[in-house]
Amino acid sequence: MKCAVGLYLFFSLSSLAFGNETVTRIAFGSCAKESRPSPIFDAINEFSPQIWIWMGDNIYGDTTDMAVMKEKWNRQKNGEGYKRLRESSIVIGTWDDHDYGDNDAGKEYPAKAASQQCFLDFLDVPADDPRRKREGVYASHTFGEGNRAVKVILLDTRFHRDLPGENGDILGGEQWSWLEGELTTSKAPVNLLISSIQTVASEHRFENWTKFPKAKDRLYQLLSRKDVPPLTILSGDRHLAEISVEESAVDYPLHDITSSSLNAAFGGNKNELNSRRIGENFRETNFGTLEIDWNTAPPSLTFAIRDEKGVVVREVKVQQQR
Repeated sequence: MKCAVGLYLFFSLSSLAFGNETVTRIAFGSCAKESRPSPIFDAINEFSPQIWIWMGDNIYGDTTDMAVMKEKWNRQKNGEGYKRLRESSIVIGTWDDHDYGDNDAGKEYPAKAASQQCFLDFLDVPADDPRRKREGVYASHTFGEGNRAVKVILLDTRFHRDLPGENGDILGGEQWSWLEGELTTSKAPVNLLISSIQTVASEHRFENWTKFPKAKDRLYQLLSRKDVPPLTILSGDRHLAEISVEESAVDYPLHDITSSSLNAAFGGNKNELNSRRIGENFRETNFGTLEIDWNTAPPSLTFAIRDEKGVVVREVKVQQQR
């Protein structure tokens, strides 16, 4: 069974909600079990983000039955807190393994094409969007204009992913070419790269880019190019939050802001090794925020991890420059 493509009242992302208004507040998060309450959306709504970014495991589908998948997406979509967020914010996002279809799944997952349509339905992606026809949910969005623009690049780390290994790939050839084009043509002063799995943190046993060393080297080589602007990575997946920074792989401090989980925190992993972590990890329910101060050159970016009440528990200030 395939998810049906519905008819949507659609406005272009550049005009929806606030037109070309300057973006100053973005919120993001991952790992939300649709079967559980999500009171954290009260705090997210109170933060009043102009943009909300789903970073993966947005439901726990774990099925090849698209009727089951669609029912779970609908349950998430109709949650009261999330419905309020949809009414006030632009919503964009990517997926990870559980909303893709199976734990740690990659290109071998048999229902990936049908699952992609279910995910795009959840985001109200229109029928003529390129993601409806291509393989993978990767996308980019630019908000604002000129010297106050923000570019968000969403990777798909599932559809084309090989099994982990020395030569294993994550993105696939077409997505690599697309990513290079999106980065080299960006004129935005603020650039965000969304990866559902962590990039900088590398010493734990769970999924991360280091399990694919050739692919990670390729990514860092791309980010090191002079025609590619500095950026910050946002990631999820881990059921904990932390801020990591890579000081030497590229020619500027590369931050990876990990926010997880919205309603399914494990509370463990306190002593997990991460030599690139700033401070301690945070193991309770959380979401991430970005506040942009455009009155500096380059703009000053304040990334924060916030708890279920919206209180800042971790924070880092970044200026994307070499």
